[in-house]
Amino acid sequence: MKKIKKFNLFFFVIIIAIFFRFYHLSFAPPSVSLDEASIGYNAYSILKTGADEYGNKFPILLRAYDDWRPALYVYLVMPFVQLFDLTAFAVRLPSVILSVITVIAVYFLTKELFKNSLKISEVAMLLLAISPWHIYISRLGHEVNLSLSFWIFGLLFFFKGINKNTEKFNWKKVCYYSISALFFAISFGSYQSAKLFIPIMVLILIVLYHKELFARKKEIILPFVIGVVFLLPTVLSSFEPNALIRLQGTNIFAVEKNRYYQESLLLKKAKEDGDIIGEIVHNRRILTTRIFFEQYISHFNYKWLFANSGKENHKTSGVGLFYSWEAVFILLGFLVFFKEKIPLKIKLFLIFWIAVAPLSSAITTDAPHAMRTYSVLPAPQIIEAYGIYYIFSLFKKYSKLIYTLFYLIMIGTIFYFARHYFFIFPKKESSSFQYALYQAVPFVLSCENRYNRIVFSNKDNLYQSYMFFLFYSRYDPKKYQMQDGTISGGFAKTHAFDKYEFRSIAYDIEKEKSLLIGNKSDFPKDKKPLAVFKDLDGKEAIAAVER
Repeated sequence: MKKIKKFNLFFFVIIIAIFFRFYHLSFAPPSVSLDEASIGYNAYSILKTGADEYGNKFPILLRAYDDWRPALYVYLVMPFVQLFDLTAFAVRLPSVILSVITVIAVYFLTKELFKNSLKISEVAMLLLAISPWHIYISRLGHEVNLSLSFWIFGLLFFFKGINKNTEKFNWKKVCYYSISALFFAISFGSYQSAKLFIPIMVLILIVLYHKELFARKKEIILPFVIGVVFLLPTVLSSFEPNALIRLQGTNIFAVEKNRYYQESLLLKKAKEDGDIIGEIVHNRRILTTRIFFEQYISHFNYKWLFANSGKENHKTSGVGLFYSWEAVFILLGFLVFFKEKIPLKIKLFLIFWIAVAPLSSAITTDAPHAMRTYSVLPAPQIIEAYGIYYIFSLFKKYSKLIYTLFYLIMIGTIFYFARHYFFIFPKKESSSFQYALYQAVPFVLSCENRYNRIVFSNKDNLYQSYMFFLFYSRYDPKKYQMQDGTISGGFAKTHAFDKYEFRSIAYDIEKEKSLLIGNKSDFPKDKKPLAVFKDLDGKEAIAAVER
């Protein structure tokens, strides 16, 4: 009977995970994001022609908006585009499938970490299944989900290998380590931030478990070879000059030039005044350390993790990355975690996992950043699960009351999150996903034959409008490449193909017989538009004007 209950709970959590990741997948978020449009169209282009929007054949790195992102997720999207056409659903489907499998993998990973503790495993699995952070990002068609999933899969097989106690050479351990090495290599090559996170974490695993790994060196030869073979293409491509453009553009130390300049003036004054303390405080290296520390520590801010201060990236309005009640159990989990007789290696591994995850975000702009720190999941949930399990074990006499209160609070906050995410978030944040442009493209296609030229603005509500047009119109990639394809995907770059131009609109000097698609500010106030396209909140965002 107990086995049936455990079996039912396991599958009940899977159903919850599936619901939160598949329900209204095409409509929440309300339309494709900037990255999804690029990933989707390039998957479509490679599927049809074997080349991306620039004409590069089967790239390892996708040039996209001149950010040279890893292309692995694009290849994963291709069969889904073949099956479901070029749609938001097709771009997001691989991500949500992987995220559901990740929820399941966390159950088995936690069992490996805590010696088959089913209750802790079930709670950890449930916490990830309902996590606002995981739900939000997993519903985006983005390579960060691929990276996180394969990191978790790699960990699962690594610990299965570690926990398989044998005195002699064992092929099962070799298989486990080999699969783990393969997954780690794929995770490394899937997302830019993983190129810092994965090497550090794998090194930590090797240091913590060096005795187990090197006791029989023959067992790690094949995994080592597999890891190197699959890492090599990504490592080599990562050091190409173009591959570093993204880091150069988001490097916080490069962006903070003005701050460095101000500090240099203060340092100069300190030297002139003979102020030794001032010379130390305003030293360039000290400033670099301060900037890094400020960025790093911001990821542990209570408001950022458990609340919502307004319009924040990768967060649902009204909800934090975690539910507010989770703060108590995460804190309790840490306290119990250090108190309980858990192997020191497991304790250190989970602590390092949480500590290392924000590093890549700490050296880039827009910190704290939920997507660049996504690799921290599900370490907090595993520790939190331990805290919840401890409370329930400690107060067995009042278990019914505690269970009732816990489930009432949990269900209440889940419904609150679901309401905000599925019904409020799409309306409130539709402008962030350029929803009005999603409506404008079909209108343009319906009347394109009436005009010699069609001009889209490329700023504000129409930022990178060329890519959204390619995506929503399913523009023939072969035809696009024959017209030289994309020349540059950089900020404010102009694009032109066929009768379409994507640039700033100067209404007074535009040629006649042109259709102009722009922001309302692009046109004279007395000019009556042919059509107006609104975001889901009812605000007018884009106008179509005839010249």
